[in-house]
Amino acid sequence: MHLEIPTMAVEKMELPPGMRRRVTMDALTELAQGGLTERLRLEAAARVLGTARHALEMADGELPVPEAMVGWQRGLVTAREHVETLTPRQIDRLIEEGPRWAAAVLRSQPALRWAA
Repeated sequence: MHLEIPTMAVEKMELPPGMRRRVTMDALTELAQGGLTERLRLEAAARVLGTARHALEMADGELPVPEAMVGWQRGLVTAREHVETLTPRQIDRLIEEGPRWAAAVLRSQPALRWAA
């Protein structure tokens, strides 16, 4: 039986030595195979989409949206699932676009800074 424990668990809690070794070996394997970079890349892109969705809700939908958000069926798939359907180029563009998009939103909707 393989027990799924997030890699970050090693940093946040004490694990028995055998489990800590297993988690560490899994993390090393993920790093060696490039999986960590890809997972973080997908998570970053999904976070941009999720942030865009929340900002749109707060601004009553009167904001420009990142290009990758077009076609996302938010009630049917998560941001992460949508990102996984994008091409690598679209993902890179979304990650690059995120900071510029957020800055433009904050400039055009200063009230969002105080909404919470």
